[in-house]
Amino acid sequence: MKVFRTAKGELRLDRPYLMGILNVTPDSFSDGGLYNDAISALAKAEEMAAQGADLIDVGAVSTRPFSAPVSEEEEWARLSAVLPELLRICPVPVSVDTTTVSVARRCLDLGVAIINDVSGAFRPELGELIKEYRAGWVLMHGGAALAKTEAEIDYPEGVVRSVQAFFDDVISQAAANGLPVEQLCLDPGFGFAKNVEQNVELLKNLSSLHTHGAALMAALSRKRFIGAISGDDDPADRLGGTLAANVMAVRAGAQIIRSHEITLHRKALDFAFAV
Repeated sequence: MKVFRTAKGELRLDRPYLMGILNVTPDSFSDGGLYNDAISALAKAEEMAAQGADLIDVGAVSTRPFSAPVSEEEEWARLSAVLPELLRICPVPVSVDTTTVSVARRCLDLGVAIINDVSGAFRPELGELIKEYRAGWVLMHGGAALAKTEAEIDYPEGVVRSVQAFFDDVISQAAANGLPVEQLCLDPGFGFAKNVEQNVELLKNLSSLHTHGAALMAALSRKRFIGAISGDDDPADRLGGTLAANVMAVRAGAQIIRSHEITLHRKALDFAFAV
Protein backbone atom coordinates (compact mmCIF):
# COMPACT_ATOMS: atom_id res chain seq x y z
CA MET A 1 0.00 0.00 0.00
CA LYS A 2 1.36 3.39 -1.04
CA VAL A 3 1.62 5.79 1.92
CA PHE A 4 2.62 9.37 2.69
CA ARG A 5 4.49 9.54 5.98
CA THR A 6 4.11 12.60 8.17
CA ALA A 7 5.31 13.53 11.64
CA LYS A 8 1.83 12.56 12.87
CA GLY A 9 1.56 9.17 11.21
CA GLU A 10 0.98 7.68 7.77
CA LEU A 11 -1.69 8.53 5.23
CA ARG A 12 -2.70 5.36 3.43
CA LEU A 13 -3.19 6.58 -0.11
CA ASP A 14 -6.12 4.33 -0.89
CA ARG A 15 -8.60 7.23 -1.20
CA PRO A 16 -8.55 10.98 -1.96
CA TYR A 17 -7.40 13.21 0.89
CA LEU A 18 -8.60 16.79 1.27
CA MET A 19 -6.24 19.47 2.52
CA GLY A 20 -8.15 22.53 3.73
CA ILE A 21 -6.53 25.91 3.08
CA LEU A 22 -6.18 28.29 6.03
CA ASN A 23 -4.46 31.55 5.08
CA VAL A 24 -3.54 33.72 8.05
CA THR A 25 -2.55 36.56 5.73
CA PRO A 26 -3.91 39.99 4.86
CA ASP A 27 -3.30 39.63 1.12
CA SER A 28 -3.83 36.10 -0.23
CA PHE A 29 -5.49 36.16 -3.64
CA SER A 30 -8.78 34.59 -2.57
CA ASP A 31 -9.30 34.89 1.17
CA GLY A 32 -6.71 37.37 2.38
CA GLY A 33 -7.74 39.11 5.60
CA LEU A 34 -10.56 36.71 6.47
CA TYR A 35 -8.64 34.55 8.94
CA ASN A 36 -5.65 36.62 10.03
CA ASP A 37 -6.63 36.69 13.69
CA ALA A 38 -6.50 33.70 16.01
CA ILE A 39 -10.23 33.49 16.76
CA SER A 40 -11.38 33.41 13.13
CA ALA A 41 -8.53 31.14 12.06
CA LEU A 42 -9.27 28.56 14.74
CA ALA A 43 -12.99 28.64 13.99
CA LYS A 44 -12.30 28.10 10.28
CA ALA A 45 -9.97 25.17 10.97
CA GLU A 46 -12.55 23.49 13.21
CA GLU A 47 -15.22 24.05 10.57
CA MET A 48 -13.13 22.50 7.79
CA ALA A 49 -12.25 19.48 9.92
CA ALA A 50 -15.94 18.97 10.75
CA GLN A 51 -16.79 19.18 7.04
CA GLY A 52 -14.39 16.37 6.17
CA ALA A 53 -10.93 17.89 5.70
CA ASP A 54 -8.19 15.32 6.32
CA LEU A 55 -5.46 17.93 6.71
CA ILE A 56 -5.27 21.66 7.41
CA ASP A 57 -2.62 23.70 5.56
CA VAL A 58 -1.71 27.00 7.24
CA GLY A 59 -0.03 29.73 5.26
CA ALA A 60 1.28 33.06 6.56
CA VAL A 61 2.81 34.42 3.35
CA SER A 62 0.81 35.08 0.20
CA THR A 63 2.13 33.27 -2.88
CA ARG A 64 -0.02 35.13 -5.38
CA PRO A 65 1.87 36.70 -8.31
CA PHE A 66 3.60 39.98 -7.40
CA SER A 67 2.75 39.69 -3.69
CA ALA A 68 4.85 41.78 -1.34
CA PRO A 69 7.73 40.01 0.45
CA VAL A 70 7.26 39.17 4.12
CA SER A 71 10.11 39.04 6.63
CA GLU A 72 10.88 35.85 8.54
CA GLU A 73 9.92 37.65 11.76
CA GLU A 74 6.52 38.68 10.40
CA GLU A 75 5.83 35.22 8.98
CA TRP A 76 6.57 33.63 12.34
CA ALA A 77 4.53 36.26 14.23
CA ARG A 78 1.49 35.37 12.11
CA LEU A 79 1.98 31.63 12.55
CA SER A 80 2.80 31.68 16.25
CA ALA A 81 -0.40 33.58 16.96
CA VAL A 82 -2.41 30.60 15.66
CA LEU A 83 -0.38 27.39 15.64
CA PRO A 84 -0.08 26.47 19.33
CA GLU A 85 -3.83 26.50 19.93
CA LEU A 86 -4.61 25.07 16.50
CA LEU A 87 -2.34 22.10 17.14
CA ARG A 88 -4.03 21.58 20.51
CA ILE A 89 -7.59 21.52 19.20
CA CYS A 90 -7.30 20.31 15.61
CA PRO A 91 -8.36 16.67 15.15
CA VAL A 92 -6.41 16.28 11.87
CA PRO A 93 -2.72 16.72 10.99
CA VAL A 94 -1.55 20.27 10.34
CA SER A 95 0.67 21.36 7.46
CA VAL A 96 2.45 24.71 7.18
CA ASP A 97 3.01 26.42 3.85
CA THR A 98 6.48 27.97 4.16
CA THR A 99 9.73 28.25 2.22
CA THR A 100 11.77 29.44 5.23
CA VAL A 101 13.92 26.75 6.83
CA SER A 102 14.08 28.39 10.26
CA VAL A 103 10.31 28.92 10.30
CA ALA A 104 9.83 25.29 9.26
CA ARG A 105 11.94 24.15 12.22
CA ARG A 106 9.89 26.23 14.66
CA CYS A 107 6.69 24.78 13.23
CA LEU A 108 7.96 21.22 13.45
CA ASP A 109 9.05 21.85 17.03
CA LEU A 110 5.44 22.72 17.85
CA GLY A 111 4.10 19.51 16.31
CA VAL A 112 3.32 20.35 12.67
CA ALA A 113 3.12 17.19 10.54
CA ILE A 114 3.97 18.44 7.03
CA ILE A 115 5.95 21.25 5.43
CA ASN A 116 4.35 22.46 2.20
CA ASP A 117 7.27 24.01 0.32
CA VAL A 118 6.44 26.15 -2.73
CA SER A 119 10.03 27.30 -3.34
CA GLY A 120 10.21 25.17 -6.46
CA ALA A 121 13.53 23.56 -5.54
CA PHE A 122 14.95 20.67 -3.53
CA ARG A 123 17.00 22.24 -0.74
CA PRO A 124 19.21 19.82 1.20
CA GLU A 125 19.06 21.94 4.37
CA LEU A 126 15.28 21.58 4.46
CA GLY A 127 15.60 17.92 3.56
CA GLU A 128 17.78 17.36 6.63
CA LEU A 129 15.10 18.99 8.76
CA ILE A 130 12.42 16.76 7.24
CA LYS A 131 14.54 13.70 8.04
CA GLU A 132 15.21 14.86 11.59
CA TYR A 133 11.51 15.30 12.41
CA ARG A 134 10.30 12.44 10.17
CA ALA A 135 7.85 14.89 8.65
CA GLY A 136 6.07 14.97 5.34
CA TRP A 137 7.45 17.29 2.65
CA VAL A 138 5.45 18.69 -0.25
CA LEU A 139 7.68 19.95 -3.07
CA MET A 140 6.18 22.04 -5.87
CA HIS A 141 7.28 22.75 -9.42
CA GLY A 142 7.54 26.48 -10.13
CA GLY A 143 7.52 28.99 -7.32
CA ALA A 144 10.54 31.08 -6.45
CA ALA A 145 12.83 28.85 -8.49
CA LEU A 146 11.17 30.04 -11.69
CA ALA A 147 9.53 33.32 -10.45
CA LYS A 148 6.02 33.95 -9.15
CA THR A 149 4.45 34.90 -12.46
CA GLU A 150 2.17 33.14 -14.91
CA ALA A 151 3.33 34.66 -18.20
CA GLU A 152 7.13 34.81 -18.45
CA ILE A 153 8.16 31.16 -18.51
CA ASP A 154 8.72 29.20 -21.70
CA TYR A 155 9.23 25.45 -21.59
CA PRO A 156 11.10 24.44 -24.77
CA GLU A 157 10.16 20.77 -24.37
CA GLY A 158 6.70 21.51 -22.96
CA VAL A 159 5.39 22.10 -19.47
CA VAL A 160 4.61 18.42 -18.83
CA ARG A 161 8.20 17.38 -19.53
CA SER A 162 9.46 20.21 -17.32
CA VAL A 163 7.32 19.03 -14.42
CA GLN A 164 8.40 15.43 -14.95
CA ALA A 165 12.06 16.48 -15.00
CA PHE A 166 11.51 18.32 -11.70
CA PHE A 167 9.87 15.25 -10.16
CA ASP A 168 12.73 13.04 -11.38
CA ASP A 169 15.30 15.43 -9.92
CA VAL A 170 13.53 15.67 -6.54
CA ILE A 171 13.38 11.90 -6.20
CA SER A 172 17.04 11.55 -7.19
CA GLN A 173 18.19 14.20 -4.71
CA ALA A 174 16.03 12.76 -1.95
CA ALA A 175 17.61 9.34 -2.45
CA ALA A 176 21.09 10.87 -2.43
CA ASN A 177 20.26 12.60 0.85
CA GLY A 178 18.81 9.48 2.49
CA LEU A 179 15.24 10.76 2.50
CA PRO A 180 12.57 8.05 1.99
CA VAL A 181 10.23 8.58 -0.93
CA GLU A 182 7.31 7.88 1.43
CA GLN A 183 7.98 11.25 3.11
CA LEU A 184 7.58 13.12 -0.17
CA CYS A 185 4.53 14.55 -1.91
CA LEU A 186 4.99 16.08 -5.36
CA ASP A 187 2.96 19.06 -6.56
CA PRO A 188 2.98 20.02 -10.28
CA GLY A 189 2.43 23.66 -9.33
CA PHE A 190 -0.74 24.71 -11.11
CA GLY A 191 -0.74 28.50 -11.45
CA PHE A 192 2.95 28.92 -10.64
CA ALA A 193 5.13 30.06 -13.55
CA LYS A 194 2.52 28.77 -15.99
CA ASN A 195 0.07 30.57 -18.27
CA VAL A 196 -3.48 29.44 -18.98
CA GLU A 197 -2.56 27.13 -21.85
CA GLN A 198 0.27 25.53 -19.88
CA ASN A 199 -1.99 24.90 -16.89
CA VAL A 200 -4.60 23.27 -19.13
CA GLU A 201 -1.96 21.12 -20.81
CA LEU A 202 -0.66 20.02 -17.43
CA LEU A 203 -4.11 19.09 -16.14
CA LYS A 204 -4.91 17.15 -19.33
CA ASN A 205 -1.71 15.14 -18.94
CA LEU A 206 -1.60 14.78 -15.16
CA SER A 207 -2.04 11.01 -15.37
CA SER A 208 1.16 10.70 -17.40
CA LEU A 209 3.37 12.05 -14.61
CA HIS A 210 5.50 9.47 -12.78
CA THR A 211 6.02 10.19 -9.07
CA HIS A 212 8.34 7.23 -8.38
CA GLY A 213 6.25 6.20 -5.38
CA ALA A 214 5.76 9.64 -3.85
CA ALA A 215 2.29 11.02 -3.21
CA LEU A 216 0.79 13.42 -5.77
CA MET A 217 -0.95 16.65 -4.81
CA ALA A 218 -3.16 18.87 -6.96
CA ALA A 219 -3.56 22.46 -5.72
CA LEU A 220 -6.08 23.86 -8.18
CA SER A 221 -8.45 25.73 -5.90
CA ARG A 222 -9.76 28.99 -7.39
CA LYS A 223 -6.71 29.38 -9.63
CA ARG A 224 -6.67 32.14 -12.22
CA PHE A 225 -6.65 29.79 -15.21
CA ILE A 226 -9.91 28.25 -13.98
CA GLY A 227 -11.48 31.72 -13.97
CA ALA A 228 -10.09 32.41 -17.43
CA ILE A 229 -11.94 29.36 -18.75
CA SER A 230 -15.16 29.75 -16.75
CA GLY A 231 -15.34 33.54 -17.09
CA ASP A 232 -15.33 34.08 -13.32
CA ASP A 233 -13.08 37.02 -12.44
CA ASP A 234 -13.79 36.78 -8.71
CA PRO A 235 -11.90 33.82 -7.17
CA ALA A 236 -14.85 33.19 -4.84
CA ASP A 237 -17.02 32.42 -7.90
CA ARG A 238 -14.75 29.64 -9.20
CA LEU A 239 -16.15 26.75 -7.17
CA GLY A 240 -17.77 25.04 -10.15
CA GLY A 241 -14.60 25.07 -12.21
CA THR A 242 -12.52 24.08 -9.19
CA LEU A 243 -14.74 21.07 -8.47
CA ALA A 244 -14.53 19.92 -12.09
CA ALA A 245 -10.75 20.34 -12.17
CA ASN A 246 -10.28 18.48 -8.90
CA VAL A 247 -12.49 15.58 -9.99
CA MET A 248 -10.32 15.36 -13.11
CA ALA A 249 -7.20 15.41 -10.93
CA VAL A 250 -8.43 12.54 -8.73
CA ARG A 251 -9.35 10.51 -11.79
CA ALA A 252 -5.82 11.19 -13.08
CA GLY A 253 -4.24 9.85 -9.90
CA ALA A 254 -3.89 12.78 -7.51
CA GLN A 255 -4.17 11.56 -3.91
CA ILE A 256 -4.20 14.89 -2.06
CA ILE A 257 -6.42 17.78 -3.13
CA ARG A 258 -5.77 21.22 -1.64
CA SER A 259 -8.95 23.28 -1.48
CA HIS A 260 -10.57 26.35 0.06
CA GLU A 261 -13.96 24.63 0.13
CA ILE A 262 -14.51 21.28 1.83
CA THR A 263 -18.15 20.15 1.99
CA LEU A 264 -18.89 19.76 -1.73
CA HIS A 265 -15.38 18.57 -2.46
CA ARG A 266 -15.68 15.79 0.10
CA LYS A 267 -18.81 14.50 -1.62
CA ALA A 268 -17.58 15.01 -5.19
CA LEU A 269 -14.14 13.45 -4.70
CA ASP A 270 -15.44 10.46 -2.77
CA PHE A 271 -17.97 9.82 -5.53
CA ALA A 272 -15.38 10.26 -8.31
CA PHE A 273 -13.05 7.84 -6.55
CA ALA A 274 -15.82 5.30 -5.94
CA VAL A 275 -16.74 5.07 -9.61
